Amino acid sequence: MSSNRKPVFLRESSGLVREFGILDALWFNIALLGLLFSTYYVTSTGPLVGGSPILGLLLPLGGFFLVGWLFSYIGSKIPRVAADYVYVSRNLHPAVGFVGNAGYFVATVPLFMGISGITLQTFGLIPFLTILGYYTHNPTLISLGSTIDSNPYLIMAIGATEIVIMSLIPIFGNRVYKVMQWIAIPLALIAAVGMIIVEITVPSHVAISRLNSFALYYANVTNLYENVTRSNVAVPAYYNIYNIISLNPVYVVGFSYIINTVYIAGEVRNPKRSLPLSILGTLVITGFIFTAALALEYNQFGYDFTTKMMYLSIVQGTLPIPTPYLDILEGVASGNVILGALFALASIIQLLMYLAAASFVGSRLLFSYAMDRIMPDFVGDVSEKRHVPIKAILLSMAAGLIGLIVFTLPVTSAVAFLLSSVAVAILMLFPMSVVAIAVLRTEKENKIIRLVSIFGLIYLIFTFYQYLTVPAIGADTVIGYGILAGSISVLFIIFYVAKLIRSRQGIDFDLIFKEIPPE
Repeated sequence: MSSNRKPVFLRESSGLVREFGILDALWFNIALLGLLFSTYYVTSTGPLVGGSPILGLLLPLGGFFLVGWLFSYIGSKIPRVAADYVYVSRNLHPAVGFVGNAGYFVATVPLFMGISGITLQTFGLIPFLTILGYYTHNPTLISLGSTIDSNPYLIMAIGATEIVIMSLIPIFGNRVYKVMQWIAIPLALIAAVGMIIVEITVPSHVAISRLNSFALYYANVTNLYENVTRSNVAVPAYYNIYNIISLNPVYVVGFSYIINTVYIAGEVRNPKRSLPLSILGTLVITGFIFTAALALEYNQFGYDFTTKMMYLSIVQGTLPIPTPYLDILEGVASGNVILGALFALASIIQLLMYLAAASFVGSRLLFSYAMDRIMPDFVGDVSEKRHVPIKAILLSMAAGLIGLIVFTLPVTSAVAFLLSSVAVAILMLFPMSVVAIAVLRTEKENKIIRLVSIFGLIYLIFTFYQYLTVPAIGADTVIGYGILAGSISVLFIIFYVAKLIRSRQGIDFDLIFKEIPPE
């Protein structure tokens, strides 16, 4: 290096502290995965695809066991913030490492925070008001829910308030954030298990009768069950191999977020133990909940009826009751106002927790880019008192608000739900696939991890293909392709513009990416 070139900026310490234990890491994974959101997605989109939920679980469970193993490995090897970004940028290519990791940022923060600003109302607040109104015979509450549902600007205003409040939670430090997790995630798990218990214990004829009574009270519709079953809707075959395989990308909406703790590996205690347990533990927990909820939904309401009901609601928008996500279905089927309110309330709290978790992880990713000089230096400032990157948290909040505005324009719960598949497709294309490629290039002596990478990469490429071709998933649209290609292109541009700016400041990017960030 020439003598007049400025040295690379390196910190002696990142300023972050390892404060997350094994259970904290597990709760973080489940919070950012959006347990109830993902469960509702699987139980409402699965019927549009068809196929046996139990057989459909096998491929994604096996595929994401490989992915989870891979990410646990690199997180344990480089236990730093945004471990996958550090690993890929140092071992494959800086631009690819940034775009892959920043693709996760785009999917998690602006896209899914924006979507959550809508779905908080559509299967949180609105079902809560509807269930309370139904059980207390208060049409004013039902009318209020309908008013919110039909007014995109009101949804946006409520969602923006929720995003601002919850995005600021991580500013108060990890201890405050962890306390919230210990309240929100056990409640979400209790609600998920509670809905499954209702599916098991309430007989089919009782559940259908109660749903008919709900439709009569809500929309003055007599015998909703008969009206739906008589509708001219094609029902996909249950044991068709194509339908079963097509359930793979449905499950992956939830499974793609089991790797979350790798992004905060620099704040997890004993990462070699905590990362594998939190990642693979999340896979087992969610795999059981997703499969049980969908299979028992078919058992309780009938496969044909459930499929037609979801099609009329989500695809055609003609079902005379609110979109029958699992909290409404089991809240009504339970015949109990306390359980009905609990399921909806838990949905609200879990989605609020997602906003806080997305702001948390988004700030850490922005922080890691600032440490490598891709983002402005101020983004990497860490509070000495609270050990958190406050300015990066504020930027994550702003990104979430932008996403909310974009997703509110075509507002309906179904549209926001389906476009979430685009976010997952972005996750599939870069962060996971490029990690597998980087491991293949780097770990030449470790034959086991190389085999895991090869089979994991094959699975990821196949799943990404499914996201672009299976109609019920929702990513096979011009809008979906545009968001996907546009996001990746913009991220590459950001990297190379940053590189140009830093080179004019005398900073050599090539030298930066030869160093591992400080602890």
